[in-house]
Amino acid sequence: SNLRTFQISEGINLHCLKDDKFTTNSVTFFIRTNLTNETAAKAALLARVLKSGCSEYPSVSLFNRHLQELYGCTMDIFTFKKDCRLVLCLNFVFANKAVLLPKVFFVAGNTLLSPKTFLNRFMEADFSNGVYAQSKAIRSLKDNKTQYAIFRLYEEMCRDAEADEVSRSFSISADGSLKELSLITPSTLHAFYNNLITSAPMDVYCVGPASGDEFKACFDKIPFFDMARKKYQPCGRLKGTNTQTRIVNESYSLTGLNQAVLCIGYTFSNGSVYACEVLNEILSGPSGLLFNTVRQKEGLCYSIFSSILPNTGVLSVCCQIDSKNINKACQIISDCIKNAAS
Repeated sequence: SNLRTFQISEGINLHCLKDDKFTTNSVTFFIRTNLTNETAAKAALLARVLKSGCSEYPSVSLFNRHLQELYGCTMDIFTFKKDCRLVLCLNFVFANKAVLLPKVFFVAGNTLLSPKTFLNRFMEADFSNGVYAQSKAIRSLKDNKTQYAIFRLYEEMCRDAEADEVSRSFSISADGSLKELSLITPSTLHAFYNNLITSAPMDVYCVGPASGDEFKACFDKIPFFDMARKKYQPCGRLKGTNTQTRIVNESYSLTGLNQAVLCIGYTFSNGSVYACEVLNEILSGPSGLLFNTVRQKEGLCYSIFSSILPNTGVLSVCCQIDSKNINKACQIISDCIKNAAS
Protein backbone atom coordinates (compact mmCIF):
# COMPACT_ATOMS: atom_id res chain seq x y z
CA SER A 1 0.00 0.00 0.00
CA ASN A 2 1.12 3.56 -0.73
CA LEU A 3 -0.49 4.84 2.48
CA ARG A 4 2.01 5.90 5.14
CA THR A 5 1.22 7.15 8.63
CA PHE A 6 3.51 9.26 10.80
CA GLN A 7 2.87 10.03 14.46
CA ILE A 8 4.04 13.61 14.75
CA SER A 9 3.31 13.89 18.46
CA GLU A 10 0.76 12.64 20.98
CA GLY A 11 -2.61 13.09 19.31
CA ILE A 12 -1.30 14.35 15.94
CA ASN A 13 -1.06 11.88 13.05
CA LEU A 14 -0.05 12.53 9.46
CA HIS A 15 -1.44 10.16 6.81
CA CYS A 16 0.07 10.31 3.29
CA LEU A 17 -1.21 8.52 0.21
CA LYS A 18 0.92 8.81 -2.92
CA ASP A 19 -1.04 8.22 -6.12
CA ASP A 20 0.16 9.38 -9.52
CA LYS A 21 -3.31 9.25 -11.05
CA PHE A 22 -4.06 12.61 -9.42
CA THR A 23 -2.91 15.88 -10.99
CA THR A 24 -3.36 17.88 -7.77
CA ASN A 25 -2.41 17.47 -4.14
CA SER A 26 -4.92 17.65 -1.31
CA VAL A 27 -4.09 18.43 2.32
CA THR A 28 -6.88 18.17 4.88
CA PHE A 29 -6.74 18.78 8.63
CA PHE A 30 -9.37 17.05 10.79
CA ILE A 31 -9.60 18.30 14.39
CA ARG A 32 -12.07 16.40 16.58
CA THR A 33 -13.89 17.36 19.75
CA ASN A 34 -16.96 16.27 21.69
CA LEU A 35 -20.31 17.29 20.24
CA THR A 36 -22.55 19.49 22.37
CA ASN A 37 -24.71 22.51 21.55
CA GLU A 38 -21.96 24.71 22.98
CA THR A 39 -19.03 23.18 21.07
CA ALA A 40 -21.08 23.04 17.84
CA ALA A 41 -21.85 26.76 18.00
CA LYS A 42 -18.27 27.69 18.91
CA ALA A 43 -16.60 25.46 16.31
CA ALA A 44 -18.86 26.63 13.48
CA LEU A 45 -18.22 30.27 14.46
CA LEU A 46 -14.48 29.60 14.74
CA ALA A 47 -14.44 28.22 11.18
CA ARG A 48 -16.10 31.40 9.90
CA VAL A 49 -13.70 33.65 11.83
CA LEU A 50 -10.61 31.77 10.60
CA LYS A 51 -11.79 32.29 7.02
CA SER A 52 -11.38 36.05 7.44
CA GLY A 53 -7.59 35.84 7.33
CA CYS A 54 -4.59 35.47 9.63
CA SER A 55 -1.77 37.60 10.99
CA GLU A 56 0.29 37.10 7.80
CA TYR A 57 -2.66 37.90 5.51
CA PRO A 58 -4.94 40.11 7.65
CA SER A 59 -7.78 40.66 5.19
CA VAL A 60 -9.98 38.42 3.07
CA SER A 61 -8.78 40.12 -0.12
CA LEU A 62 -5.09 39.62 0.75
CA PHE A 63 -5.74 36.05 1.78
CA ASN A 64 -7.58 35.19 -1.43
CA ARG A 65 -5.03 37.01 -3.56
CA HIS A 66 -2.21 34.95 -2.06
CA LEU A 67 -4.12 31.72 -2.72
CA GLN A 68 -4.54 32.76 -6.35
CA GLU A 69 -0.79 33.37 -6.57
CA LEU A 70 -0.32 29.73 -5.55
CA TYR A 71 -1.60 28.64 -8.96
CA GLY A 72 -5.23 28.91 -7.91
CA CYS A 73 -4.96 26.98 -4.65
CA THR A 74 -8.40 26.52 -3.04
CA MET A 75 -9.04 26.56 0.70
CA ASP A 76 -12.12 25.87 2.81
CA ILE A 77 -12.86 25.63 6.54
CA PHE A 78 -16.05 24.06 7.84
CA THR A 79 -17.44 21.77 10.54
CA PHE A 80 -19.45 18.56 10.35
CA LYS A 81 -20.77 15.86 12.67
CA LYS A 82 -19.39 12.36 12.75
CA ASP A 83 -21.31 10.12 15.15
CA CYS A 84 -20.93 11.77 18.56
CA ARG A 85 -17.94 13.89 17.52
CA LEU A 86 -17.69 17.33 15.98
CA VAL A 87 -14.98 17.80 13.36
CA LEU A 88 -13.35 21.05 12.30
CA CYS A 89 -11.99 20.58 8.78
CA LEU A 90 -9.39 22.70 6.95
CA ASN A 91 -8.82 21.66 3.34
CA PHE A 92 -6.36 22.78 0.63
CA VAL A 93 -6.28 21.61 -2.99
CA PHE A 94 -3.39 22.79 -5.17
CA ALA A 95 -1.39 21.98 -8.29
CA ASN A 96 1.28 19.31 -8.24
CA LYS A 97 4.32 21.59 -8.15
CA ALA A 98 7.13 20.97 -5.68
CA VAL A 99 7.53 24.69 -5.04
CA LEU A 100 3.92 24.90 -3.77
CA LEU A 101 4.16 22.27 -1.01
CA PRO A 102 6.05 24.38 1.59
CA LYS A 103 4.03 27.48 0.70
CA VAL A 104 0.68 25.74 1.21
CA PHE A 105 1.78 24.29 4.55
CA PHE A 106 2.98 27.76 5.54
CA VAL A 107 -0.51 29.13 4.84
CA ALA A 108 -2.09 26.22 6.74
CA GLY A 109 0.14 26.83 9.73
CA ASN A 110 -0.66 30.53 9.79
CA THR A 111 -4.39 29.87 9.43
CA LEU A 112 -4.46 27.46 12.35
CA LEU A 113 -1.82 28.93 14.65
CA SER A 114 -1.74 32.67 13.90
CA PRO A 115 -5.29 34.00 13.55
CA LYS A 116 -5.99 37.71 13.91
CA THR A 117 -6.29 38.36 17.64
CA PHE A 118 -5.73 41.18 20.13
CA LEU A 119 -5.18 40.58 23.85
CA ASN A 120 -6.52 37.00 23.71
CA ARG A 121 -9.61 38.09 21.79
CA PHE A 122 -10.62 37.66 18.18
CA MET A 123 -11.01 40.89 16.24
CA GLU A 124 -14.45 42.40 16.79
CA ALA A 125 -15.23 42.92 13.09
CA ASP A 126 -14.37 39.32 12.15
CA PHE A 127 -16.32 38.03 15.15
CA SER A 128 -19.43 40.10 14.32
CA ASN A 129 -19.38 39.05 10.66
CA GLY A 130 -19.10 35.40 11.71
CA VAL A 131 -22.00 35.67 14.17
CA TYR A 132 -24.19 37.31 11.50
CA ALA A 133 -23.42 34.60 8.92
CA GLN A 134 -23.97 31.79 11.41
CA SER A 135 -27.26 33.15 12.72
CA LYS A 136 -28.52 33.34 9.12
CA ALA A 137 -27.45 29.73 8.53
CA ILE A 138 -29.27 28.53 11.66
CA ARG A 139 -32.47 30.41 10.80
CA SER A 140 -32.37 29.22 7.18
CA LEU A 141 -32.94 25.64 8.34
CA LYS A 142 -36.66 26.41 8.62
CA ASP A 143 -36.76 27.59 5.00
CA ASN A 144 -36.44 23.99 3.83
CA LYS A 145 -39.52 22.25 5.23
CA THR A 146 -38.30 18.72 4.55
CA GLN A 147 -34.84 19.27 6.01
CA TYR A 148 -36.27 21.01 9.06
CA ALA A 149 -38.86 18.25 9.63
CA ILE A 150 -36.12 15.59 9.60
CA PHE A 151 -34.01 17.63 12.02
CA ARG A 152 -36.98 18.03 14.40
CA LEU A 153 -37.65 14.30 14.18
CA TYR A 154 -34.10 13.41 15.22
CA GLU A 155 -34.17 16.14 17.86
CA GLU A 156 -37.26 14.62 19.49
CA MET A 157 -36.06 11.03 19.16
CA CYS A 158 -32.55 11.55 20.47
CA ARG A 159 -32.66 14.30 23.08
CA ASP A 160 -34.34 12.16 25.78
CA ALA A 161 -32.83 12.87 29.19
CA GLU A 162 -32.43 9.12 29.76
CA ALA A 163 -30.40 8.68 26.58
CA ASP A 164 -26.61 8.47 26.72
CA GLU A 165 -24.19 11.05 25.32
CA VAL A 166 -24.03 9.30 21.96
CA SER A 167 -27.80 9.30 21.59
CA ARG A 168 -28.26 12.96 22.49
CA SER A 169 -25.57 14.05 20.02
CA PHE A 170 -27.87 13.28 17.08
CA SER A 171 -30.29 15.97 18.26
CA ILE A 172 -27.66 18.69 17.84
CA SER A 173 -27.21 20.80 14.73
CA ALA A 174 -23.65 21.16 13.37
CA ASP A 175 -24.12 24.96 13.59
CA GLY A 176 -25.38 24.84 17.19
CA SER A 177 -28.34 26.89 18.39
CA LEU A 178 -29.09 30.61 18.43
CA LYS A 179 -29.15 30.49 22.22
CA GLU A 180 -25.61 29.12 22.46
CA LEU A 181 -24.41 31.48 19.72
CA SER A 182 -25.67 34.50 21.67
CA LEU A 183 -23.54 33.50 24.69
CA ILE A 184 -20.23 33.48 22.79
CA THR A 185 -17.86 36.45 23.08
CA PRO A 186 -14.55 37.15 21.28
CA SER A 187 -12.75 36.12 24.50
CA THR A 188 -14.61 32.84 25.08
CA LEU A 189 -14.21 31.92 21.40
CA HIS A 190 -10.46 32.48 21.66
CA ALA A 191 -10.30 30.31 24.79
CA PHE A 192 -12.16 27.54 22.92
CA TYR A 193 -9.78 27.92 19.96
CA ASN A 194 -6.71 27.73 22.20
CA ASN A 195 -7.97 24.56 23.92
CA LEU A 196 -8.90 22.97 20.59
CA ILE A 197 -5.61 23.64 18.84
CA THR A 198 -3.44 22.51 21.75
CA SER A 199 -5.30 19.47 23.03
CA ALA A 200 -7.82 18.08 20.52
CA PRO A 201 -6.91 14.99 18.46
CA MET A 202 -5.80 15.92 14.94
CA ASP A 203 -5.40 13.84 11.80
CA VAL A 204 -3.91 15.30 8.62
CA TYR A 205 -4.51 13.52 5.32
CA CYS A 206 -2.29 14.27 2.31
CA VAL A 207 -3.24 12.74 -1.03
CA GLY A 208 -1.63 13.26 -4.43
CA PRO A 209 1.44 12.64 -6.57
CA ALA A 210 3.80 14.03 -3.91
CA SER A 211 5.55 11.48 -1.70
CA GLY A 212 4.97 10.94 2.00
CA ASP A 213 8.48 12.17 2.80
CA GLU A 214 7.82 15.43 0.93
CA PHE A 215 4.55 15.99 2.81
CA LYS A 216 6.17 15.21 6.17
CA ALA A 217 9.14 17.49 5.56
CA CYS A 218 6.76 20.40 4.97
CA PHE A 219 4.47 19.48 7.84
CA ASP A 220 7.39 19.34 10.31
CA LYS A 221 7.96 23.06 9.74
CA ILE A 222 4.55 23.89 11.29
CA PRO A 223 5.23 24.64 14.99
CA PHE A 224 2.40 22.68 16.54
CA PHE A 225 2.52 22.57 20.33
CA ASP A 226 3.93 19.29 21.60
CA MET A 227 1.56 18.82 24.52
CA ALA A 228 -0.25 15.91 26.11
CA ARG A 229 -3.34 15.38 24.01
CA LYS A 230 -6.72 13.83 24.62
CA LYS A 231 -7.16 10.26 23.46
CA TYR A 232 -9.86 9.78 20.87
CA GLN A 233 -12.63 7.60 22.27
CA PRO A 234 -14.48 5.46 19.70
CA CYS A 235 -18.13 6.41 19.49
CA GLY A 236 -20.68 3.96 20.80
CA ARG A 237 -23.95 3.19 19.09
CA LEU A 238 -27.28 4.78 19.72
CA LYS A 239 -29.34 2.92 22.29
CA GLY A 240 -32.56 2.04 20.53
CA THR A 241 -35.80 0.36 21.39
CA ASN A 242 -38.70 -0.86 19.30
CA THR A 243 -41.18 -1.21 22.15
CA GLN A 244 -42.35 2.39 22.56
CA THR A 245 -43.90 4.93 20.24
CA ARG A 246 -44.09 8.65 20.85
CA ILE A 247 -46.25 10.93 18.70
CA VAL A 248 -45.08 14.52 18.34
CA ASN A 249 -47.48 16.91 16.66
CA GLU A 250 -46.36 20.34 15.52
CA SER A 251 -48.51 22.81 13.65
CA TYR A 252 -47.20 25.79 11.70
CA SER A 253 -49.19 28.33 9.73
CA LEU A 254 -47.45 28.62 6.37
CA THR A 255 -49.21 30.99 4.00
CA GLY A 256 -49.51 29.77 0.43
CA LEU A 257 -48.43 26.18 1.15
CA ASN A 258 -50.92 23.35 0.71
CA GLN A 259 -48.80 20.36 1.59
CA ALA A 260 -47.37 18.96 4.81
CA VAL A 261 -44.17 17.07 5.55
CA LEU A 262 -44.67 13.79 7.41
CA CYS A 263 -41.67 12.27 9.19
CA ILE A 264 -41.82 8.99 11.09
CA GLY A 265 -38.89 7.60 13.05
CA TYR A 266 -38.14 4.03 14.11
CA THR A 267 -35.43 2.79 16.46
CA PHE A 268 -33.97 -0.69 16.52
CA SER A 269 -31.84 -2.47 19.11
CA ASN A 270 -28.06 -2.31 18.78
CA GLY A 271 -27.94 -5.85 17.46
CA SER A 272 -30.18 -4.86 14.56
CA VAL A 273 -28.01 -2.08 13.08
CA TYR A 274 -27.09 -4.06 9.97
CA ALA A 275 -30.63 -5.35 9.59
CA CYS A 276 -31.78 -1.72 9.69
CA GLU A 277 -29.41 -0.86 6.82
CA VAL A 278 -30.78 -3.75 4.74
CA LEU A 279 -34.33 -2.66 5.54
CA ASN A 280 -33.53 0.85 4.33
CA GLU A 281 -32.29 -0.53 1.00
CA ILE A 282 -35.61 -2.38 0.55
CA LEU A 283 -37.70 0.68 1.40
CA SER A 284 -35.83 3.53 -0.27
CA GLY A 285 -35.31 4.66 -3.85
CA PRO A 286 -37.59 4.96 -6.91
CA SER A 287 -37.92 1.17 -7.05
CA GLY A 288 -38.28 0.76 -3.29
CA LEU A 289 -41.30 -0.57 -1.45
CA LEU A 290 -42.36 2.81 -0.06
CA PHE A 291 -42.34 4.64 -3.39
CA ASN A 292 -44.13 1.85 -5.23
CA THR A 293 -46.81 1.47 -2.55
CA VAL A 294 -47.46 4.92 -1.06
CA ARG A 295 -46.69 7.02 -4.14
CA GLN A 296 -47.42 4.84 -7.15
CA LYS A 297 -50.16 2.49 -5.95
CA GLU A 298 -52.04 4.65 -3.42
CA GLY A 299 -51.15 8.09 -4.82
CA LEU A 300 -51.04 9.58 -1.32
CA CYS A 301 -47.84 11.66 -1.50
CA TYR A 302 -45.74 13.76 -3.84
CA SER A 303 -42.45 12.16 -2.81
CA ILE A 304 -41.31 9.65 -0.20
CA PHE A 305 -37.97 8.29 0.96
CA SER A 306 -36.31 6.58 3.90
CA SER A 307 -32.89 7.14 5.42
CA ILE A 308 -30.82 5.97 8.37
CA LEU A 309 -28.41 7.51 10.83
CA PRO A 310 -25.26 5.48 10.07
CA ASN A 311 -24.30 2.84 12.64
CA THR A 312 -27.17 3.73 14.96
CA GLY A 313 -30.22 1.62 14.15
CA VAL A 314 -32.36 4.75 13.63
CA LEU A 315 -34.50 4.77 10.49
CA SER A 316 -36.71 7.62 9.29
CA VAL A 317 -39.39 7.85 6.63
CA CYS A 318 -40.20 11.26 5.17
CA CYS A 319 -42.84 12.24 2.61
CA GLN A 320 -44.51 15.37 1.24
CA ILE A 321 -48.23 14.87 1.56
CA ASP A 322 -51.61 16.53 1.74
CA SER A 323 -52.49 16.89 5.43
CA LYS A 324 -55.83 15.11 4.97
CA ASN A 325 -53.98 11.92 3.97
CA ILE A 326 -51.59 11.75 6.92
CA ASN A 327 -53.43 9.11 9.00
CA LYS A 328 -53.91 6.80 6.04
CA ALA A 329 -50.30 7.22 4.96
CA CYS A 330 -49.03 6.42 8.48
CA GLN A 331 -50.90 3.13 8.46
CA ILE A 332 -49.68 2.13 5.01
CA ILE A 333 -46.06 3.05 5.83
CA SER A 334 -46.28 0.97 9.00
CA ASP A 335 -47.64 -1.97 7.04
CA CYS A 336 -44.82 -1.64 4.47
CA ILE A 337 -42.17 -1.79 7.17
CA LYS A 338 -43.81 -4.77 8.87
CA ASN A 339 -44.04 -6.61 5.55
CA ALA A 340 -40.41 -5.83 4.64
CA ALA A 341 -39.15 -6.91 8.06
CA SER A 342 -41.13 -10.16 8.17
